[in-house]
Amino acid sequence: MRMTRVFAGVSVLVATLASPTVVHGDEPSTPSVSTSTATTSSSPTASGPTPSSPTGSAPTGSSPTGSAPSVPVPDPLAIAPTAITELTTLALRYEANLSVAEDRRKEAAERLRDADRQRRVARAYVAQVVEYAMSPSGDPFAQKLSALAAAKEPEDLITGMFSSEQVTDAQEGHLSDAKLAFDAAQVLQARADRATRAAEKAGEAAARQLKQIGDLAEQLGLGASSTPEGLPQTRTEQESWNATAATSWKRYRKQLARLSVKPPNARRLKATGGVGKATVGSRTVEVLPVQTIRLVDALVKRIGDDYAAENTRGAWSCGGLVQVKGGYDLSGTPAQIYARTVEVDPAKPRRGDLVFTANQESGVHHVGVYIGDGKMIDAPGTRAQVGVSLVPAKPFAVTRPALGTGNNPVPRGTAKAPTTVCNATKPVAATRQAWTFPLKQGSYSISAGFGMGGGMWQSTHTGQDLAAPMGTPIYASRGGVVGLQEIGWAGTLITITHPDGTAERYAHSSKVLVQDGQSVNAGDEIALVGSRGNSTGPHLHFEIMVADRFIDPMPVLVQYLTNNGAGKGWGGYSNGQVPRGVLCATGDTLLRCDAAQRAEQLSVGFNRKFGAPLEFTAGYRDIVGQIQRGPEGTLVDIPGTSPFGWGTRFTVGSLSKKQQDWLADRARGLGLKFEGDATWSIPTA
Repeated sequence: MRMTRVFAGVSVLVATLASPTVVHGDEPSTPSVSTSTATTSSSPTASGPTPSSPTGSAPTGSSPTGSAPSVPVPDPLAIAPTAITELTTLALRYEANLSVAEDRRKEAAERLRDADRQRRVARAYVAQVVEYAMSPSGDPFAQKLSALAAAKEPEDLITGMFSSEQVTDAQEGHLSDAKLAFDAAQVLQARADRATRAAEKAGEAAARQLKQIGDLAEQLGLGASSTPEGLPQTRTEQESWNATAATSWKRYRKQLARLSVKPPNARRLKATGGVGKATVGSRTVEVLPVQTIRLVDALVKRIGDDYAAENTRGAWSCGGLVQVKGGYDLSGTPAQIYARTVEVDPAKPRRGDLVFTANQESGVHHVGVYIGDGKMIDAPGTRAQVGVSLVPAKPFAVTRPALGTGNNPVPRGTAKAPTTVCNATKPVAATRQAWTFPLKQGSYSISAGFGMGGGMWQSTHTGQDLAAPMGTPIYASRGGVVGLQEIGWAGTLITITHPDGTAERYAHSSKVLVQDGQSVNAGDEIALVGSRGNSTGPHLHFEIMVADRFIDPMPVLVQYLTNNGAGKGWGGYSNGQVPRGVLCATGDTLLRCDAAQRAEQLSVGFNRKFGAPLEFTAGYRDIVGQIQRGPEGTLVDIPGTSPFGWGTRFTVGSLSKKQQDWLADRARGLGLKFEGDATWSIPTA
């Protein structure tokens, strides 16, 4: 039974796996890549309950390089030093131990069934002997048999019968068969007991890891991820800010109308700092230029709207500004807008002023429009919508378009590529060595992990297994030179080597698509998933070697996965780390607000059409939620890579064919994409 509760804990050390899964047989564990003589590893039988161990000294392949490394050997684990990688590694170990526990429990149940069957066979033989030898109740031998047949221990019954002189040869044969059956039952019972103990041990390891996961996630604030500076903590608070700002602005516009004040052109107010005053009777009101009022009018109308990926005509872009007819020229990037507007005192902003954010890596990268009360309207990537945010405590600059054209020097960022998305100042992490994942996301599931022990391997597992359908494409994780070697346990072992002394190895392929000595790039298709060699099912066995030593591939690959796409259109967040304060509720699920709006439109239309609510069964999953998939499923995606971890995908409950057809037509009309299995998503910017 899976555990679905996160416990608090203090340790973040990865626990050693208790015992292996029985999904795949694999390779030897000798941590060396020097050339050796190949010996055949025996494959586990499909029907036998316990896979056979490889025999002899299994091969380890050829050396990735013929000479010493030309540069210092890097430590690929240094690519992934983050706590997120540690959390993900723990999650993989937790899932592996759950699988081990389940497999061992199933094995124990199977062995118990077999033992009970053998006991029934033995007792049937004994019953035949008793029935054959029975005589009138006064016969001493019959009485002895009746007493022995009631014996608690089967061995006592058989031993007693063999010692009776009256036992015939035929009866003796039945007793021999009974003893063989009882012996087999005892062996099976012993195996069941061992499997039960292994299951308990794996379950205890999973519980420890889940406790560690809970503690580490709590330290990182991942259960309810922290909200960026300037944004409210909850959607309710966000909606309150939005409504208050819109109401305040509408009140100002009504005040101008009641006093019959006509806003002048910005040129007329330049001499008074771009802002004027009008006194009507006993009332004095601030007067903004007509261009400023048109700009803020447009912004207020856009509150709650999705931002556009590009600063196109009539659209509000992430980090940019909406273009307003008859307003200021505010086209271009935040840096370009800052360069041509006039700076004012940031401690005394006026409504309509532009508030800029900058950092050393990216330079000027975000702009909002001051709306009063220490707040601004902007379109941060962290929110995915136009809305109200707090003005930064120390903005880079505040400018006033009403003052005309400025000429400000723009600081350049130090990064070669953007490290922010709009006002999200988290760096978008990048791997240093151009890693890619060897299988496409969604095409595999996590199987036997690194360092696992058991009969499938000579000692411990030297890589990571990724179960996938036969023929699934395998891609080079890094570019390098290919080496091919036929080895019993692996089939054709593919090794890709690098001048720095590192190498990756791929085993069990059904078909190899590269040649010995060929150079490949990261992401090139090199083989197809198979089950050749010591294997009980199609999968990729993937290894990473550093200085002729095997290391755990998962931290390296997880670093690629958790950073690939981080911040692309979603505020620099990593998968599963989206703050709840920037998500919107849809039923009992949370979604990115632009996806939530479409889901809500679907729900309203569905209710009108069918007179029943549309059930949303899955939405945003943070990393802890991805780990805790519950008893209904296992980890298909590595935690931190789930498509649900961006809040842009949702799943609906079971529907009739008519309801499905309606939903499909309506969802596509709303720009949603069907992902299969009643799941829909919004394309990410």
